[in-house]
Amino acid sequence: MNSIESTKYRKHLEEGGVPSQQAQAHADALGEVLENMPSKDWVRSEISGQLQELKFDMVKWMITLFITLFLAQTGVTIGAVIALIRYMPH
Repeated sequence: MNSIESTKYRKHLEEGGVPSQQAQAHADALGEVLENMPSKDWVRSEISGQLQELKFDMVKWMITLFITLFLAQTGVTIGAVIALIRYMPH
């Protein structure tokens, strides 16, 4: 919060009936909090990085699941063919 906004905030509090020293303390505290908040760009870049990691993990798990299901289906199919061949009348 810059000094103009801080002064405006303090005056607004004083007009609302807050004592001058207390209004100044509120304005200073709020200014300190706002200065220490991360910027929108930083938050966006952090979220973007985490989303890309999540997408990579999801694709990795989907490929693993696809391969596992393919192998299981192949095993069941081969087993079914062997069973049919074994029990077919000759």
